[in-house]
Formats: sequence, C-alpha cells, structure tokens
Amino acid sequence: MSATPPPGETPDDRTLMVQVARLHYEHDVPRVEIAERLGISRFKVARLIARAREEGVVRITIDDHGVPDQILAERLREVLGIGECTVVRATGDEERVRQQVGAAAAHLLSTTLREDEVLGMTWGRTLTATTTQLASLPRVTVVQLTGFVAGDLATSPIELVRQISQRSGGAVYPIFSPLFVRDVETAESLKSHPDIRSAIRLFPEVTTAVLSVGSWNPASTQVREVLPAADVERAEALGCVADIAGILVREDGSLVDPEFQRRCVSISSAQLVDVPRVIAVAGGAEKATAIRAVARAGLITSLVTDDRLAEAVLAAAGG
Repeated sequence: MSATPPPGETPDDRTLMVQVARLHYEHDVPRVEIAERLGISRFKVARLIARAREEGVVRITIDDHGVPDQILAERLREVLGIGECTVVRATGDEERVRQQVGAAAAHLLSTTLREDEVLGMTWGRTLTATTTQLASLPRVTVVQLTGFVAGDLATSPIELVRQISQRSGGAVYPIFSPLFVRDVETAESLKSHPDIRSAIRLFPEVTTAVLSVGSWNPASTQVREVLPAADVERAEALGCVADIAGILVREDGSLVDPEFQRRCVSISSAQLVDVPRVIAVAGGAEKATAIRAVARAGLITSLVTDDRLAEAVLAAAGG
C-alpha cells in the first residue's frame, strides 16, 4: 500500500478510511456505531468501506485448503468417466498436500464404509496419511492386496492393514511377501503358502479397495525405484506410464506386461476390475497422466485428489 494519497485525497482522508475499515473488518463494529463514534454519516462510512476494498487498503483472502471443491470434482468425474470424485483445495509443499488429500480420503472411508465389508488396501505415502487420520471405522475385514516393496516399514501395506484393523476391530489378512520376484515359479510358490493363500482367497470378496497410483513419467512411484534395471527398461520400452497394485499400465489404458504380473504377489487386473468400489488416492499434478491411464483401464471407480492434479487432468483433456 502506497504511503502517498491519491490525487485530491488528503492524509486525513486516508487515515479516516483506514480507521473505518479497521473498525468494520477487525472489530466487527456496526456501521451505524462507526458513524456515531467518528461523527460522520453512515453513508460516508459505507463509501469509505467500499473504497477501502477498491483501493486495496483491505484485501480479503479465503483459506480454503483441505476444503472439497464439488464443481471441480464433478468436472473431473465426467472427464475420467468414473463414479465418484473428491477434490480438495490443497496448499503447501508435497507433504502438506499429501496430508490434506489423506484427510479427505479418511473422511470418505469413515462415512461410507459399512459393517461387514471387506476392505482391500495397498500402500503408499498418501495412504499412510489416510490411515493415520482415520477417526473411526465400522467393523470390516481388512485384506492386503499386494506384497511389499523395500522401504520404510511405516508406509508398508503390512503396517497399514494392521493400523486399520485396530481401528475397525475386524479380522486382518496380511501378505508377508515381496510384491514381485524374479520368476513365475517363485511367485506361485509364495502364493501357495497357507497364510498368503488365506489373503488371496479373499480378493474376490473385496467390496472396497483403496489404492495409490504411481507415475512413471514423470517418475513418482516406489515400484519403479525398486525394480531391477532390466524390468524398468522393458516396462518403459513398452510404454508404461502408471502402476497400481503392481499392475503396469500404458497411457491408453492397456496393460504393459502380463508376464511381469505373473511374477507379482498381488491382486490381478481382472480381480481388481470386479471390485465394486476401487478408490484411488493420489495428489500432485505430476500424476495426471497416470490417473488418466488407470481410469481408461477401468481399474478405478473413485478418486480422492487435490485441485492441482484435477486441473492438470482437465487441461490434458482439453478443458
């Protein structure tokens, strides 16, 4: 704000305008009372309040971080062709955005899951943020949908299903296995282990699945980080842009490498398509292409995200 008054305005005029604005906006003093205090008409008070806005003496901002944007969500839902979207206005760095998206996903689960559902979970940093913000859940059975990748135990699917089962009080079926192995025979051997088989047998019973989505270009995925170089090179050569529950997807929604899927201990693409409600939880504009790909593949029915990713998807789709 300039200290020099506009032409024709005296310092006293500007002082009066600031005084009126402060009483009105900071102290909630009614206009009639302001007029009485300052010995001016209430009409002059109204003019000074309006001028204060017009000249930038008063600047109003709306703190909408974490607040759902229903209009943007509906546009995104239509573009992606899925059943439901939640879009929150998110601010701050990557971790703050993750927390805000996670809070929205936690609220969605707490308010829409029903008693005796079978809830399937994968893993990821945003899903960790979701899990830690779950206030309550009905009694549900929780099943892990994939093995784990190397990394922080706190963000592993084993830890996530454990925490969720503690909140819901239902049975839990973890998978103590790597997500992927070097050959099909080893994968089949792991799947035949009684404990792992108990979880896999529940895949057809899953009613709601909650998954993270990884982006390959630009790279924002834990899967790509831990795969052997030869597998990464092959997947990229075949056009991989996204991964979800260990399933690699091209931009057009087609699957990248069926042979790789056979080496994974996870829910299959066919099983995932049959789940009535599959909620992807992801944030950040860099995942726009990945989200469009998994939606085209029919692997998700719902999305919880932030406004940056939503706007990026809409821009890529031509508005």
